[in-house]
Amino acid sequence: AKAWEQAKKTVEVSFRKTKAAKLAKQMTGDVKPEDRQDRDLSHVVISEKRNRKAAKYLMEQAPHQFATKEQYERHIRQPIGQDWNTTTAHKEAIAPRVVAKAGKVLDPIGKQSATAGAGKDSKEQGHRPRKPVAA
Repeated sequence: AKAWEQAKKTVEVSFRKTKAAKLAKQMTGDVKPEDRQDRDLSHVVISEKRNRKAAKYLMEQAPHQFATKEQYERHIRQPIGQDWNTTTAHKEAIAPRVVAKAGKVLDPIGKQSATAGAGKDSKEQGHRPRKPVAA
C-alpha cells in the first residue's frame, strides 16, 4: 500500500511541475515580462498571441481620406440604418454611385476617369458619398 501512495504523490508533484512549466512557457513570448498586461496580476494570464487569421484584415494605415486611425474608426462606427439617420441622409448613404437602366451596355472605365481625382488634396475630396451618375 505504501508503494501506491508513494507513486500517487510523485504523480501529483510531477503534474504540478508540468502545469507550472506550461504556465511559465505561456508567459514567455514576444512581449517582455515588464511590458505584459498581466505583470501585476499574479492570478491572471492574459494571452498576447498574435492572431494570424485576423492579421490579414488589419490595415497598416488609415485610408487616404482620413488623417488618423481614430477618425477612420469613428467613421466606421457611424451606423447607416434608417433607424439612426434621417430619411434623406439614409438615402444618400445607400444610393448607388452609378445608375443605369436595365439592359444598357456600359463603357468600361478608362484610364482618365479612373485617375481623375488622384491629383486633388485629400481634404478637398472628403469622404461623403458622391451623387449618382446617370449612365
